[in-house]
Amino acid sequence: MPSYPATSETATLALALLFAGGVVLGLASLLPVPTLAATGLLAFAMAAITINDIRYFLIPDRISLPTVLLGAVANIVVFHGGDWRAGLTESAIGAGLAAGVFYALRVFYHRFRGFEGLGLGDVKLAAAAGSWLGYAPLAMVVLTATLAALVVVLLVTAIRPGSGISATTHIPFGSFLAPAILLFWILRLFGFSLI
Repeated sequence: MPSYPATSETATLALALLFAGGVVLGLASLLPVPTLAATGLLAFAMAAITINDIRYFLIPDRISLPTVLLGAVANIVVFHGGDWRAGLTESAIGAGLAAGVFYALRVFYHRFRGFEGLGLGDVKLAAAAGSWLGYAPLAMVVLTATLAALVVVLLVTAIRPGSGISATTHIPFGSFLAPAILLFWILRLFGFSLI
């Protein structure tokens, strides 16, 4: 596990807090307080994961694992207030399905290519996506993150032709998946369905 200075971690958390504060301020007049609080927590976690993954290719368990649990609570409170079992079931199925698919992709990629294509942090982040969003939009979330990553890789290649991007270049996929999770959560809050 890579080590990094405490000042760098503090800066990451401060930037994530500023981002979450901006999201909360932007949505304050549109959402009830419990929904706004849940959205602020998700925005903070996704920003911290994005920054950390870009800088260190690492998604910290101390952020991703609590986010899975908070997703179940948020899903129950925001979308299933009258029926906690339905919210918990939706989150559990979503988290299990997303983590299972990502873990299977990780295993198959390693078996066929001989090196790691997805880290366990990505698997845990996928579980967080399923916990917050349920299983229905997961394919669109992953597609959105994948297309965003592809666009960035193509832009980097076009801007810096000798950048050395190849099939073995590390790409911080969590830094694309995390913003997609937040985007789809906000879309869900306002009744948009892209599935």
